[in-house]
Amino acid sequence: MSLGALANHHGMQWQPYLSTYRRYGSWLNKTPQATPAKWITSPYTSQMRHYWGSRRMVTATPNDTSDCGTRRRSFVMGTISPYFRGRKHLTKIVMRSIVTKNGVGNADDMELIRAGKTLTLFDLLWPKNSMLKKRIVMSMAFLIISKLAIIAIPLCMSAMIDTMSGAAAANGYFLTTLGLDKVVSTQFGISQAYLIGYIGARVCASLFTEARNALFSTVMERTSMLNASKMFMKIHSLDIDFLIVSKSGEISTIFGRGIKAISQVLRILVFQIAPTILEFAMVTALLCYKVGPVIASITAMTMIMYVAFTAIVTQKRMVLRRQMVNAEQNAAGVFTDCITNAEAVRYYNAERRELERYAEQQCDYEANAVNVQQSLALLNFGQNFIFNTGLFLSMWLTLKGIADGVTHFGDLVLVNTLLFQLAIPLNLIGTMYRETRTSMVDLQRFLELMKQEPKVRDKPNARDLVVKAGKIEFKNVCHAYEHAVGSTKILENFSLTVEQGKTVAIVGDSGSGKTTIAKLLFRLYDPSEGQILIDGQDIRDVTLTSLRQTIGIVPQDVVLFNESIEYNIRYGFPNASMEEVIAAAKLAGIHDAIEHLSEGYNTVVGERGMKLSGGEKQRIGIARCFLKNPRILIFDEATSSLDTMTEHKILTAFKQLSADRTSIVIAHRLSSIVEADEIAVFCDGRIVEKGTPKEMVFNPSGYLQQIIESNQLAKR
Repeated sequence: MSLGALANHHGMQWQPYLSTYRRYGSWLNKTPQATPAKWITSPYTSQMRHYWGSRRMVTATPNDTSDCGTRRRSFVMGTISPYFRGRKHLTKIVMRSIVTKNGVGNADDMELIRAGKTLTLFDLLWPKNSMLKKRIVMSMAFLIISKLAIIAIPLCMSAMIDTMSGAAAANGYFLTTLGLDKVVSTQFGISQAYLIGYIGARVCASLFTEARNALFSTVMERTSMLNASKMFMKIHSLDIDFLIVSKSGEISTIFGRGIKAISQVLRILVFQIAPTILEFAMVTALLCYKVGPVIASITAMTMIMYVAFTAIVTQKRMVLRRQMVNAEQNAAGVFTDCITNAEAVRYYNAERRELERYAEQQCDYEANAVNVQQSLALLNFGQNFIFNTGLFLSMWLTLKGIADGVTHFGDLVLVNTLLFQLAIPLNLIGTMYRETRTSMVDLQRFLELMKQEPKVRDKPNARDLVVKAGKIEFKNVCHAYEHAVGSTKILENFSLTVEQGKTVAIVGDSGSGKTTIAKLLFRLYDPSEGQILIDGQDIRDVTLTSLRQTIGIVPQDVVLFNESIEYNIRYGFPNASMEEVIAAAKLAGIHDAIEHLSEGYNTVVGERGMKLSGGEKQRIGIARCFLKNPRILIFDEATSSLDTMTEHKILTAFKQLSADRTSIVIAHRLSSIVEADEIAVFCDGRIVEKGTPKEMVFNPSGYLQQIIESNQLAKR
C-alpha cells in the first residue's frame, strides 16, 4: 500500500510526516531484516518507526512555505500527538507561540538557550517579536495621549474660569455702554466649549488609560509566558549535577518568584513609574509656560524632595518591618513548639516558664510593630509636610501674581489642580519602591540562574548521530563526580566494547559506578578523560537530541509524572496510538494490573508515582522503553523490584526487544545476565573479568563467583 493510501486508510493527518518520507523515503522502502516491532499494529507507523532517529525530527507543516520549501518548527511541535487534539486547544497555540520562528516566540532563542546561552534582563524584558513591539509602541502612544488629556482637564477648567471672570470684569463696560447682548452669549458659549472640553478630556483620559492597560496586558502575559518557557528550557539545559546538588524546591522557588518579579517590574515601570515621570515633566513644562519658571521650579523641587524622603524612610521601614516579621515568626515558633511538646511541659510544671518565654517573644514583636507604625506615621506626616509646603509656596506666588496682574484667577485653579493630580501617583511611591526592591532581589537570583552555563552541551559544529550498526566503545574513560564526598574516581581507565546487536551484562559491587556508565553514555555527564564512541562517532561531537533519541533506558528507580498511566507510558513516544500503548503495557506485564484499576489507563499515578508499587512503576518504565523502540538499550537493574513470575515475562520480552540491537544490562540478579552474550565484571572503576555466561558462571575462582558468594548478585 502506498504512503498516500495508508494516510487515507487511517484517516489521520499524515501530512506532517511527509517531510520525513521525502528525506528518508529510499531507506523506508527497504525491508528490514529483523522486525523487533511486530507488536505495532499500525502498518504505516511500523514503516515509519523503523527509522529510529527520524521520528522526532518531523518538522514540515501543511500549506506553509518559505525560502527553504517548508516552514520549519522545532521538534517540540512534532511531539504533540494527534491523539491529544481533543485536549485544550490552548496548548497547541502556546507551543506554536513559543517555538515557531514566525510566531510570537523565537525558535532560534530556544535553541540557543538549550545550547547554553545566558540571558540578560534586557532579553527577558524586551520582546523580539514585531507584534509585541507594535503593542508596546501603541501602549506608549496611548500613555502620552492619556497624560495629555489629564493635563488638559485643569487647563480647560482654568480657561473656563478666566473666560467667565473676563466677561464680568473686562467685557462689562462694553455690554453696558454698547448694549451688545450678543457678547454675553458669546462668552457663555466659549465657557460652554471649555466645559465640553473639560468633560471630553476626562473621558479621553479614562479611555486611553484603560486602552493602554488592555493593550499592554497581552504584552505582560505573553512576556511572562515566554520567559517561563525560556526558564523551563534553561533549567533542562543545565547540568544534571547542578540540579542534584541544588536544595529541594530552591529552583522551583527561584523560578516562580523570578517570573512574578519580571511581571511586577514591567507593571511598575509601565503603569506607575513611566506615567508618573511623564506627567511630572508635562506639569513642570505647563507651569513654566503658564505661571513662570519660579513656580515650576518650586513644584519640581517639592516633588524631588517628596520622592527622596519617601525612598529614605521606606528603606528604613523595610528593615523595621523585616524585624517585626522575624519577631512574629519567633513568637509563632515558640507557641507551636509548646503545643507540640504539651506533655513535656506538663511533666515538668513548665507552664509558667513557657508563658514567660512566649511573652518575651510577644513583647519583642510588640516593640517592632510599634516601630513600624511610628515609622508609617513619620512617613505620612513628612510626605504631607513637604507637599503642603510646596503647595503653599506655589499658590502664594500665584496669588501674588494675580494681585500684580501677571496671572489670572484660573491660574490659581490650574496650579492647585495640577499639584493634587500629581500627588495621587506620588502617594504610591513608597509602595512602588518597596515592591521594586523586593522584585529586584528575586530577579537577581533569577538572572543568576539564567546565567548558569552547562558543561554538557552541543558543540557549535555538532552533527546528528548516524547509527548504522550500534557498536559502543568506551576507551580509557575516567570519571569522578565533582560534588561527591572524597576525590576517588568512579571510573579509572575504563574500557569496554559492545559489538553490534550484542548484549553485555555488567555486574559488580553496589556503589561501584555501574550506573555511571549509563549516565555517561546518555551524556548526563562528560568523562574527564577518554572517549565514548557509537559507530566510531565521539558522542561529544554529536547533538544531544540525536544521541538521546537513539538510546532507551529502564532505570533502577523509575520516577513517574503526576499524570495518567497512559501519559507516563506514552512519554517514550508521544505520537504513539492507544493500541501501541496497550501493546507496550502487555509486553511489560502491566496491562492486566492497569485494567483492574477503576479508571484504567486514565488513572493518575500521584507525585513520583506514589500510588503505585515499586514493581508497577518499574513495569511502566519498561513499557515506556518498549514504546520508544530505540536502537541502543540500557537496562539498569530493570527487574530488581519484580517477582519471579513477572521477571520471567519481562526477561522474555527483553530478549525479543533486544534482538539485533546493542544492549547493556546492569544486573543485580543472576537470572538477568545468563541470556547475555557477554558478562563484564566491574571492580574499582574498571573491567577485571570478561567472558560468556557459561565461562563465567562455572568458573569457581573467578570474580563473578566471588560476587555471587558475597550476595552482591542475587542467585535467582
